[in-house]
Amino acid sequence: MYFDNNREIEIDLLKNKAILLHAKGAGVLIAADSNSRSVSWYDTLTNRRGRIVEEFIMSKQIHILNEKSDHTNLRSRRGATLI
Repeated sequence: MYFDNNREIEIDLLKNKAILLHAKGAGVLIAADSNSRSVSWYDTLTNRRGRIVEEFIMSKQIHILNEKSDHTNLRSRRGATLI
């Protein structure tokens, strides 16, 4: 999933909630670019969008599968990050 940075993140989280409800407790793998930052997925800081996603993850008992790495996989003029 791609969470557009110009759209309120709650809209995309509602879509995720609908997917989880449809799955009815079955195992679900969600791959997402949430355009949010959080130390929970090894970013260097947590922003407002990141806090909202963290709260959603905790409330739905979702597990984050990112692995810490010294190598970034996205580099732009705005910086580098581990997606």
